Amino acid sequence: MKRLSNKLYIALVAAAVALQVGCTKGFEDLNTPKDKASSASTPELFNAIISSLPQTAGEQSVINSWIYPITQQAIVVSGAYPYDNAKNSVWETYYLALGNYRVLEDRISKDPAKDTYNNVMAMLKTVMAYHTLKTTNYYGNMPYKDAGFATLSDATRYKAPYDKQEDIYSAVLNDLKWAVDNLSTNATQVSLGAYETLLKNDIALWVKFANSLRLQAAITVYDKSPAIAGPQITEALGKPLLVEGEDIGLWPSQIPNLRFEWRQWSFSANCYLRMGSTMWNLMSANNNTDGSGIFDPRCKYFFETNVANQWAAYPQNPTTATPSEGGAPYNLEKRTAAWSDKGVGNTISNVNFYFEKDMTSIPELMLTASQVHLLKAEAYNRGLGVPANAATAKTEYEAGIRASVNMWTKVAFTTPDWTVNKPASATASNTEINTLLAAPAVNYSGTPATALDQIYAQYWVSTFRQPWDAWTLLRRTGGKTPMSASNTQYYTTNYSIYNRFVYPDNEFSYNFDNWKLETGSTDLPSKKIWLQP
Repeated sequence: MKRLSNKLYIALVAAAVALQVGCTKGFEDLNTPKDKASSASTPELFNAIISSLPQTAGEQSVINSWIYPITQQAIVVSGAYPYDNAKNSVWETYYLALGNYRVLEDRISKDPAKDTYNNVMAMLKTVMAYHTLKTTNYYGNMPYKDAGFATLSDATRYKAPYDKQEDIYSAVLNDLKWAVDNLSTNATQVSLGAYETLLKNDIALWVKFANSLRLQAAITVYDKSPAIAGPQITEALGKPLLVEGEDIGLWPSQIPNLRFEWRQWSFSANCYLRMGSTMWNLMSANNNTDGSGIFDPRCKYFFETNVANQWAAYPQNPTTATPSEGGAPYNLEKRTAAWSDKGVGNTISNVNFYFEKDMTSIPELMLTASQVHLLKAEAYNRGLGVPANAATAKTEYEAGIRASVNMWTKVAFTTPDWTVNKPASATASNTEINTLLAAPAVNYSGTPATALDQIYAQYWVSTFRQPWDAWTLLRRTGGKTPMSASNTQYYTTNYSIYNRFVYPDNEFSYNFDNWKLETGSTDLPSKKIWLQP
């Protein structure tokens, strides 16, 4: 492949560096900031966009305090961080990346040899599609078509209007189709070399990533726009998709010295997260505290026992008769010194301490093979873009579960710090998989509607460390993800009002007219996004 001639360092906008310092260590070997994005080379700016992908500090804290209980993938047992903690940093990080993308888009479009940059553009479109979809699923409508051009000194676009989420999805789907159609192994294509830190210039994997992301986006909007989504689903199912072992994310093993320090911080401070009964009931056949009822191996990867080494779930919708809960299971200093020191009063199972303790082995996931198989199961179960086929739906459903279990088994096995409940090998045994697939709560059977609920439930389980995707599933299906049926008033009062992030303060201050036009001067988290029924 044609290779660009560049010194081995990367330029970032100074502000982008400031936002990422501390949570993206590992990129800085290629990151040396210059004054302006326009002075950075194309490979340098590409990796600057990749370095914007790790979760921000605010996002981490809101995930632990709010999105987990909103999705019911876990529960909080005390007060925690404010819900608005993420609104500024997520927005700013996205628009810094979009600004860098606009620079590259403009630069490549003006290059006489722009066709040799098709791979670079396809990679950029794919990464920004992921970034854009995640951001719009947080906020709903947002500036997009005319946003990010301030980096090109285009004064007419400093204050960008808000685009409808429907239009954003349509544009992103078109970008992803373009990426799939234009990625090539032709030797004339420019290579980013060492700056391509995400997939290491694996063009076949880039095709699968772009196409799988297209499938996810199209299925997400199918019920709102079948005319747009249906053909995209049909085409995506006919092209390469991610399979087991191909899990897209930021893997520290692939980016030397990458450290996720904000993840550690978000657990250690003000984190009152515990295992809730909703997840527990999908992983254990009974409430035996010795864990003898556990049939899902992921339970021991996602969670751990209480201070008495017992398994116990907190009621997802607690009442006045709920158990008192204390302890300090995320006290980094104490737990690092002694694993069993979870603090007096810790009666409930905790989220696994390794997610906090490890900064250099456990990945931040973006799109997994498990999700793709389960999306395919939904397509064949419902007949989205293809004729309904119950047998194929079941095959994909079981493949999705197997891919998730094996991915987490491998993560636990290969993480050096992981010693408690460490699997014996990097792959789950056939006995473990078969036991899980045969469990009444998991066994694929019944009517198509019942089976669809199972598909949603396993997608929900598989996205435990991607709760933003579980939240999107919850909203776009109108609440068909697993939910506790007891004391539902608790959930309604405390969590059902949260449908989106409100816009950051700077939008009110610096983009007021467009903000007002979008919100009517009232910006509420209870406002439904377009994806919702």
